[in-house]
Amino acid sequence: MNANHILDALEMIEDRYIIQAKEHHTIDITSAKSTQRRIRNWRRTLALAAVIIAALALCGFAAYELGLFDPWFQKPSTDPTETVRSAIENQIDKEYTLKVQIEEIKIDEAETKRVTQRYLGSDLAESRGWTDEYLQNHFVVVWAKYYAEYDHTATFLDDGSIEQYFYLTQDEDTGEWTIVDNTSPSISDDTQR
Repeated sequence: MNANHILDALEMIEDRYIIQAKEHHTIDITSAKSTQRRIRNWRRTLALAAVIIAALALCGFAAYELGLFDPWFQKPSTDPTETVRSAIENQIDKEYTLKVQIEEIKIDEAETKRVTQRYLGSDLAESRGWTDEYLQNHFVVVWAKYYAEYDHTATFLDDGSIEQYFYLTQDEDTGEWTIVDNTSPSISDDTQR
């Protein structure tokens, strides 16, 4: 077949078929480009989400390893001093703790009164759902003194004798006490002034 035969055959095709074919081809290209853009945007979104999740995980892990985020592994008990004892004893389960030895644990009545008075009617108490009646009957401060040794390649925490105030609230249904916060006595004394 030579070029003349091809041209003759093309002349026989009506223009409307050529226009329809061109429009259909243009729509397919536009649709394909749009789909490619959506896929590219979706991949970018997933990559960004993965980077954000990885960054948050690394920051959280680093804070935990450095001792900045130091949750208490506690076993709630109906005795607030036993809850604190379990939290201190469970510090040995942290990979940077080498030794923990409890010296003394007791409920500090004076500190409980002082902190309760500070919390009564406060924004913090309101945000945690603590009514004045709840604080007066279901809040206690436990003082503890213990000795700890740490692996200093894994944490910046200092070895030695440690004193802590533990703030506990009681579940009204079970009667179990849970640590909600803790601080050292020197920090607590500074907030008193």
